[in-house]
Amino acid sequence: MRKSLRFKFVAGFMMIIIPLIVFLLFNNLYATNVVREQVSKTNSNLLAQHVKQIDQIFLETNTYLYDLWNNEVDINQLNDLIYGTDDYLLTKRRVVNRFQTDLNKFFLMDTIFLFNVQTQDATFVTKRDYYQQERLITETVPNEIASGKVIDTPIWQVIHFEDRTFLMKTMRLTNNLISGAVVNTDSLVESLRFLDMGATGGAVIISKNGTIASSTKLEESKLSAAVAAVPKLKNTYQIVSVPKEDTKYLLIGVSAEVADIKYTVMIPEGNMLKHLPFFQLAVYIIPLGGILILLFYVYFLRSVLLKPMNTLMRGMKRIMQGDLNIRLNENHSSEFSFLISTFNNMVTEISRLKIDVYEEKIRTQEAEFGLLQVQIRPHFYLNSLNIIYSLAAIKEYALIQKMTQHLAEYFRFIMQTKQGTVTLEAEIKHTQNYLEIQKLRFPNQLVYEIELPDRYRNYIVLPLTIQTFVENSIIHGFTDRREMFTVRIIVTADEQAPDEFLWIEVSDSGVGFPETLLKKLKEGTYENELLIEDHLGIQNVMKRQRIRYKGRAKLLFNNRIEKGAEIKLGIPLSYSVNEENYDV
Repeated sequence: MRKSLRFKFVAGFMMIIIPLIVFLLFNNLYATNVVREQVSKTNSNLLAQHVKQIDQIFLETNTYLYDLWNNEVDINQLNDLIYGTDDYLLTKRRVVNRFQTDLNKFFLMDTIFLFNVQTQDATFVTKRDYYQQERLITETVPNEIASGKVIDTPIWQVIHFEDRTFLMKTMRLTNNLISGAVVNTDSLVESLRFLDMGATGGAVIISKNGTIASSTKLEESKLSAAVAAVPKLKNTYQIVSVPKEDTKYLLIGVSAEVADIKYTVMIPEGNMLKHLPFFQLAVYIIPLGGILILLFYVYFLRSVLLKPMNTLMRGMKRIMQGDLNIRLNENHSSEFSFLISTFNNMVTEISRLKIDVYEEKIRTQEAEFGLLQVQIRPHFYLNSLNIIYSLAAIKEYALIQKMTQHLAEYFRFIMQTKQGTVTLEAEIKHTQNYLEIQKLRFPNQLVYEIELPDRYRNYIVLPLTIQTFVENSIIHGFTDRREMFTVRIIVTADEQAPDEFLWIEVSDSGVGFPETLLKKLKEGTYENELLIEDHLGIQNVMKRQRIRYKGRAKLLFNNRIEKGAEIKLGIPLSYSVNEENYDV
């Protein structure tokens, strides 16, 4: 795989495009981080400046509360008048009017009050729920006095009352009079609306002990993340993640100088970059663009180079499988058109050369086959002359006449087999003539049996095949002339595959094959042995069968259990039914 051109081209392109994509992504991420950093600093500075302004208002309120005793005559009189008198009530009314005027100056303040410790009377004005504020003052200020928190310091205390959280500053004017102011922390949160916190962001006041000190629109998961992250802030801001959310948030925390609180703001990161859509989209566009470019390059590479190359390789594989009819389409680039055109010309030349070689091989096989057939005839002629000579020597003229008649039929058979094939019936008849000749030679010593089913009579076989096996049986097996010698010829089909092979069995009752020769015959090393033992006839039959049936014919040698030799010749039926199927 690594050695293929496909892998090398794609790997080379990726070595170029991937560093480029990484560089663009890094550059974009760096620019995004710079923008995020600047936006974070800007929001942090805005919040810090706003908190500083609020702290200034708290300090001014502190000064105002401290100066009430020196600047307001009615407050001095209120301290000396008897509680419940008309003068007390008129003076209290004038103080309330003054507080109402002053409260409008301090827009963040919700309540300004005076509290008489001795009479537990509260004089106050408020922008909130009057009765709630009254309860807040009358219940909280005594506790503040008791705890000693009413001191002349600028620090505002965090007060949790009922379902609200407040900031309260109290200051002792006299032993009986306590001045103070109350701020609802929700007002402080509302004052932060100038920051663009988006739909999912928000602000909250967190006390320095880690408790929530205001209402907020932030969800519980974001509040938990804010409370956990605020104490760990190294600067006034950092990026935090919220569990179960993919969005990151900018967390800004600025502590107040005059109160034990921290102003906390969470802004979605996407909201910070909403005015820079290119940087947001570039994170997705650059990898997507790189993938598209890679896919286009692979498609282009496949169309221009890999596809014609694969076509050429498939053509070569088809040639290796022996298909010389393959021709490739030359409709490609000029370079591949030249290669494919050359390939097609090469296939044409190979096909032509293969045909020439094949035809030459056929001619060679035909010549060899003819030579083998010629070798059969002299061999039989000599044996026949020997028989006639023997009969003449014993003056068996009647037998000589019969033998001459059989020889005439034999010669007629030879002259009619110039095409090299005969029917099985003709071959059996010819073999029968030979056996009759041998019976004349060995009267009362030789018998034969022939079984030829009618349906196999017209099957095609090579001439002088069965006769050769019978002749070798008589020559090599008929050694004991004191016993009757029997030759059997049986034609059958394969019981397991009757449509594949026709079996011709030639057996005798002679001495059989020597064990050493039989072993070599079964192992297939018999041809050299046959030459040594002068078995020329069987050797010719084997070669002729191999040439005719292209090595598919079967020849089996064995010794019978009772006595004698047994030869089985298996002929493929596809070659035996019709002469037109032969390819000599």
